[in-house]
Amino acid sequence: MLNQSDISIGVLSYKRTDLLLETLSELANLEYKVDLIVVNNNEDFCILDQIKQEICNFKNVNLLYIHDWINYGVSNGRRKIIEHCKTDYIVLLDDDVAVPDINSCITSVLDEFSKFTDVKGIAFNIKEFSTKKHNRFEIPHKNKKIDLTVAFDTYLMIGAGHALDVKAVLEVGNYPDDFGLYGFEEVDLSFRLINAGYRIRYNPNCIVEHKKSPDGRFSSLQVNELAFVNRCKMARRYFKTQYFITCYLVRSVFFLLKTRRFKAFYKCSCEIFKDKKKSKFGRSFYAYIAHVKGFLYW
Repeated sequence: MLNQSDISIGVLSYKRTDLLLETLSELANLEYKVDLIVVNNNEDFCILDQIKQEICNFKNVNLLYIHDWINYGVSNGRRKIIEHCKTDYIVLLDDDVAVPDINSCITSVLDEFSKFTDVKGIAFNIKEFSTKKHNRFEIPHKNKKIDLTVAFDTYLMIGAGHALDVKAVLEVGNYPDDFGLYGFEEVDLSFRLINAGYRIRYNPNCIVEHKKSPDGRFSSLQVNELAFVNRCKMARRYFKTQYFITCYLVRSVFFLLKTRRFKAFYKCSCEIFKDKKKSKFGRSFYAYIAHVKGFLYW
């Protein structure tokens, strides 16, 4: 792709304008030319003026603001970002993060993609903003004791911060378009990239600190419903039967224990089993997962 910018940065925002502006302030001292793509998922108010005011003195930022007065959710919002991206590579950030050294992060991303031509996704080193420590739910591997000070191949990315090769993402179909407002979209994309013969690489130098603001987040029931449905959809679409059966059983028990909502469980199950999309992964996918010691059962 030909573009004057070196890389793009994509951010979704929903009901966290103050935190979004704090995140954008991290770009003040950019040494790279960047296309900043912001998707405003708020249905009822525009934040363009606030964004322009925040970045008006940033010399290396070219803003693309997208606001269609609807909430696309996370997955479809990120699809929008990818569709509008004109650079080869893009960094995706949540709107409630701090990036201690954005220039070092971009340098690491560009170096990684240049050095390893089969790497098409980069998982970031995500820490909690308040403690500067790792949250086990944002470690991009099943082994929560893995050494996060060194780079390694992995099989998933975390939504709060990751980087992508845009051409490869479009090649495998972009983020999923039927995952509702939230849940497992970056994992689904990671799996499809791996199935296409590419690698996901964790880079310890791409540090993002996640504030995990409660503003703009979904109810506990919504989160549990979307996690149940989307994770089982992936298993049913892509994996061997034994993985889907195990995933559905374990996730069912987990959902019922967490919610005690049997009608919601029935509704979610119907959605899972009505899903007609099937695209079973090949042997190379399972070989890669075994090589990186990944986990697929649930």
